[in-house]
Amino acid sequence: MAVFLTRLASIAAISLTLLESSLARPTTLQYAKVLQRAEQVKEEYDYVIVGAGTAGLTVADRLSEDGKYSVLVIEYCHLISDEVILAGGGRSFSDPGIRYNITSIPQEDMANRRQQVLIGCCVGGSSAINGMVMVRGTAIEYDGWAELGGPGSTWNWDGILPYFKKAIHFNPPNEDLAEAFNITWDPNAWGQEAKTHIHASFPTYQNPALIPMYKAMSKMPGMVIPKDGAGGKSGLFWFPTSMDPVKFWRSYSRTGHYDNITRDNYEVITLHKVQKILFDGTTATGVQFATRDGNSTVQTVKARKEVIISAGTVHTPQILQLSGIGPKALLDEANIPVLLNIPGVGQNFQDHAYLSVGYSWSNGTPPVPVVEANGDRSTVAGPNLGAWIGLPVITPEWEDIVSRYEAQDPAQFLPANSDPTIVAGYAAFQKLHVKLLRDRDTNLLWYPLQGMPGGIVMSMHVVSHGTINIDPANPNAEPIVDYRALSNPVDLDIMAANIEFMRKYMNSSDFAPYGPRETFPGTSVTGEALREWIRQNLIPTNFHPIATAAKKPLEMGGVVGEDLRVHGTERLSVVDGSIMPLLPGANTQSTVYMLAEKAVDLIKARQ
Repeated sequence: MAVFLTRLASIAAISLTLLESSLARPTTLQYAKVLQRAEQVKEEYDYVIVGAGTAGLTVADRLSEDGKYSVLVIEYCHLISDEVILAGGGRSFSDPGIRYNITSIPQEDMANRRQQVLIGCCVGGSSAINGMVMVRGTAIEYDGWAELGGPGSTWNWDGILPYFKKAIHFNPPNEDLAEAFNITWDPNAWGQEAKTHIHASFPTYQNPALIPMYKAMSKMPGMVIPKDGAGGKSGLFWFPTSMDPVKFWRSYSRTGHYDNITRDNYEVITLHKVQKILFDGTTATGVQFATRDGNSTVQTVKARKEVIISAGTVHTPQILQLSGIGPKALLDEANIPVLLNIPGVGQNFQDHAYLSVGYSWSNGTPPVPVVEANGDRSTVAGPNLGAWIGLPVITPEWEDIVSRYEAQDPAQFLPANSDPTIVAGYAAFQKLHVKLLRDRDTNLLWYPLQGMPGGIVMSMHVVSHGTINIDPANPNAEPIVDYRALSNPVDLDIMAANIEFMRKYMNSSDFAPYGPRETFPGTSVTGEALREWIRQNLIPTNFHPIATAAKKPLEMGGVVGEDLRVHGTERLSVVDGSIMPLLPGANTQSTVYMLAEKAVDLIKARQ
């Protein structure tokens, strides 16, 4: 736990702010109609949405905005008034008051350490507590979504780019600041729709100590500097923060899709738990729910058009499994009648992983230029600069790593007795991943730049797949989370290569006069010793869980189809991060907003 807290403190320093601020204040909330008691819920709505998180509120807003459809959102967590960040203050993923209390099972290949599973528990979900990084993956990564989906998929880069533009309102940086720090952007890659109130913005201040770090990174062999990382390319670039451009408060799903909305056809009830989906045959007709403490009478509500599960990667598979949709053997063990045997529910679990590598200067520090154009440092609320790097740029040994992975039996590192459909799906994932590993535009490493040496290296694609399943002995308790981190040794190879890349960067000629010194693990830790250090220190999550209800064919271990309807059902969809079949090489919030916007068009098209 001490190691975890140390690493958590380090990533919090990057993902929230590097600067002190005492200006955070609670906001005065204006929000859509909030129901306090189950008896206030009508008998039926057009749409019943389970979960008021990043995706759930986006879908609810868009479905209700023209007044044609009524929407009820049922949320397990609570509405709070002080989670908005103003100038770098406020609440975050380190605050236990606004997140779930879930811990993984011991991780065999991480020295049997457990991992806290940090996901938001409040109206707004994880978009209320994340590090506010507003980035996208690369074009080839999203093209992989389409490849895993099968012929005719519209989930490729060209098919999703319009929804990225619709989902986020981009606000460019101050021109003088942009010139001083070489911040460039492509207006054609971003949207600025008036009806979109999720903002991507830059602070008015940047740390001048970033300039020597930027210059040194720009000289690394193979490093490219795209005009804008939002255009689908990897490299060294500046990126915005999910932040209001005027008040510099956190911009997230509640502020963008819930606050200041007053519609008779848009209702939210909090502090209630959906127990299961109701069916007529295999057609979803509504949900059963009760207060989350379980002390109230069980209620039901009907959905005239659809039930939409937006409970997130951790809880969406639990709701499906409690409803009789999932792996038959698991449901039988839990004494849950099987409605549909879909082995992929709760499988294919992936997340980004990271490590902190410590450095200090032993002979002074690189000179920091004076930037006259700089504004208010209290507007900084997250990182805005990073290197997003493909494996061929990370290490000259990239082909050896790829070849080892390509030669694996697809079932070799999956859970024992995996269903044949899961193995078939992983075989397709492996084939795709081999191609991605060989492409320099696949973001394998994210290195957030700070105005200091060392920092965090993040593996943005993992090949070890975990599981999130109900506990057969107590299905209504929190699900059993197993990252199965490092179960595939290729993830060790990639993380070791990431660390060696940082070492090359810190040993570059730009830094030589200042005597960079690796404080942990230390430059003498190499080879197998480095791999053992990784096992002892890896954090297997960057709080970006995906894929437990993956958008893939049923015969490939998928749970939802290209239209996001659950295989074998009618009027039941999943819209959240669990449908992603492959990690984007980027923080996931922008991608979740995108997929929610695209889902709304798919849902409306079938009415």
